[in-house]
Amino acid sequence: MKPFLPRRVVAAALFCTAVAASAAPDSGDRYRVTSKMQMAGMSMPAKPVEVCTARANPVSEQAVPKDKDCQVQNFRVEGSKASYHVVCTGKNAMTSDGEMETLPDGYRGSMKAQVQGQQITMSYEGKRIGGCDYASESPEAMGKALTAQACEAQLGSVVSYSMYVGPKAACPTYKAKFCANVNRTAEQIADPARFAETERTMGAAIWPAIEGCGGSRTAILGKACGRAESGGDLDFVGDYCPDLAPRHCADADPNRSGRFLVRHCAERARSLAAQQCEGRGYTAMQSSPYRGFCNSYAAERLRERNAAAQRQATDGAAATAPATHDAPAKKPSIGDRFKALKDRLGGG
Repeated sequence: MKPFLPRRVVAAALFCTAVAASAAPDSGDRYRVTSKMQMAGMSMPAKPVEVCTARANPVSEQAVPKDKDCQVQNFRVEGSKASYHVVCTGKNAMTSDGEMETLPDGYRGSMKAQVQGQQITMSYEGKRIGGCDYASESPEAMGKALTAQACEAQLGSVVSYSMYVGPKAACPTYKAKFCANVNRTAEQIADPARFAETERTMGAAIWPAIEGCGGSRTAILGKACGRAESGGDLDFVGDYCPDLAPRHCADADPNRSGRFLVRHCAERARSLAAQQCEGRGYTAMQSSPYRGFCNSYAAERLRERNAAAQRQATDGAAATAPATHDAPAKKPSIGDRFKALKDRLGGG
């Protein structure tokens, strides 16, 4: 799945195309802009994008990408070139040095940033290809269009729920469409087999999405438990609906629900094991109608013994282990730092 790029990242990629100015119809210049970003072997692919800017000098302090926690320092213009220094404070603190140059048919520039000891380089070039209407084709309008495309593209992905629900959602107007998809998924995973698989593979992502759309894990699990009971899936009942387990101990089929009996109906399981499993040889066991139950009983007893031995070994190791200092805080990965810079640039 491709990550969603918020508007401030789009603004950073387009870099220096937005010039603050009041615009009249047909007041802009259309540029084909190519930008690149590189950091310790990682790169943001270069891809030409057409943008419309206000008809003004693209080499200006207003064109330097920054957010509210950044200050432009030492902005200097010498002929057709400009240089500057940017200092950003706060969570994603960074410093950077950049330069811009006006060309006969456009502009170009670059920026080198230092973020937590890592150097990130960004370069860009814009070539004028004609006029445009800045009011409707500005980078802001383009950013909104790109955001809309991203919002449409992720509607079917429940793991992208933070784009659509919550106070920081980037696509709040798409919440109804997103939740319609989520609610269909919620109905599907009320099936016991689907519920168990979903819980194992994507529970951390799907339940916040369902809750954000007005549903709940509790309600869906209730439906799944009801279906498991009616379908005789007592292993699911025991694993996910333990409050319902006691009423099925008396009528559970030992061979079909052996694990359920051993884990949740200890008294009946011991009685059956004593009657049908203990003292039987291999040949006799293979012909026994309780073979499935006896295998489940033996496997569960072995699992419990192994778990107890593991706990004992772990407790013994903890008791004899020397005191250790707290582990140092994990440093942000290169990917985290790369994303932090992209979020920092552009201020959008």
